[in-house]
Amino acid sequence: MHYSIVNCKDFSEVSILYSKNSESNDLQSNENPVPKEQRTEENDEFIQKFLNYKAHNKQFEYNNLHRLENSKLKIYKESSYFGQIANGKRNGKGVLICNNGRTYEGHFENDRKHGQGYEQLQDNSIYEGMYINGKPEGMGKFNWANGESYEGSWLNGLKHGQGIWIGVNKDSYIGEWKMGSPNGYGVYVTVSGDKYEGEFHNNLKHGQGIEYLQNGDIYKGQYANGKPEGQGEYWWNSGSYYNGTFMNGLRHGKGTWIKDNNAQQSDCYEGEYVNDKKCGFGIYRWETGSRYEGNFFEDLRHGFGKMFWNDGSYYSGMWEKGNQSGEGEYCKKGEQPKFGIFEKNILIKEDFDKIRKQAPQIRIRQYTTSQRSVRANSYQANNNYVNSQINQVILRPTSVKQKTQTIQTQSKNAFQSKKKRQFSLQKQSIDFNF
Repeated sequence: MHYSIVNCKDFSEVSILYSKNSESNDLQSNENPVPKEQRTEENDEFIQKFLNYKAHNKQFEYNNLHRLENSKLKIYKESSYFGQIANGKRNGKGVLICNNGRTYEGHFENDRKHGQGYEQLQDNSIYEGMYINGKPEGMGKFNWANGESYEGSWLNGLKHGQGIWIGVNKDSYIGEWKMGSPNGYGVYVTVSGDKYEGEFHNNLKHGQGIEYLQNGDIYKGQYANGKPEGQGEYWWNSGSYYNGTFMNGLRHGKGTWIKDNNAQQSDCYEGEYVNDKKCGFGIYRWETGSRYEGNFFEDLRHGFGKMFWNDGSYYSGMWEKGNQSGEGEYCKKGEQPKFGIFEKNILIKEDFDKIRKQAPQIRIRQYTTSQRSVRANSYQANNNYVNSQINQVILRPTSVKQKTQTIQTQSKNAFQSKKKRQFSLQKQSIDFNF
């Protein structure tokens, strides 16, 4: 009776998107560098650096910046700036070049990156989008040097809101983010082609969702910490189907399994599971019509159970590792039940003391109309005779006491005998509960 299902997926590998938040630290450093020296005259060495700078946007080329009002050069210990300055601070358009190779071109406000900007880190990662108070905020796109990318909403330097993430191997996530991690509803597609649509929490599938696996399997239900947990449904590409509870990515608790969900008649199981295996009480039905009701352990009939075959035979008793083992009762259709000790489906010791005694059948005699009349006349004659005897007893003188007592005693014995026969009939086992 042991069964197996191929492609019963353990969801242990489905956690995703350990979000790349290193861009937050990279984009927030060097916001307020200390000026090394502030000059009003041009410095040929640093001016040449800005002349050689290849601007992402032409409006940030040196010649265009030079035409802007209040455009000046400002030199710091670790970087240099050329652009608009107001009240001694960077305000307006400008270009910031760091000694480590990091560059920024865009808008400034009170010495901080603020507004639209383009920034290239020393490892050639690039962010282009909105800044607020020196950090990415609003809509923006970040391209990592390794090929990763994120395009969407930012808050305080972190991915936040709606966004699209594409991984190195072209796996992707489209949906909601919260403080750098997928949170809320989203769609995730793995490298192998698996697709998940549903809720996320802290980078993991969590809540209600549906997953389409590359091999054709489908899971729909609840998730917890990246794995199916709670109520759910699973469709195998082989046609099998399960509806029940999951825990830690495995069938666990009560559920119903059908071997071929597309067939009119199919093997099926309804009962308890533990760690993806039938364990506890359950009912297994074969497509042939046979069924088993009882306990399971490790996918096998184990403990007390009843087996009913489609030919009318049955076994009720103990099982061990899928075999009849221990005390039990077996009955083959048309034969008397056999009680005893079984071992590996064989009766090795029969117990004759437990042979079930069949209840005797009560035969109800049928009479014809003429027979009923004869019996009625006989019954009336008997009544007349008893009445006459009683009357004789009453009319006898008191001197004939012995005869009276004898008649009364005979009458009483006859009544008791009749009553006993009636009582013996009432003791027969007659079931009126149909």
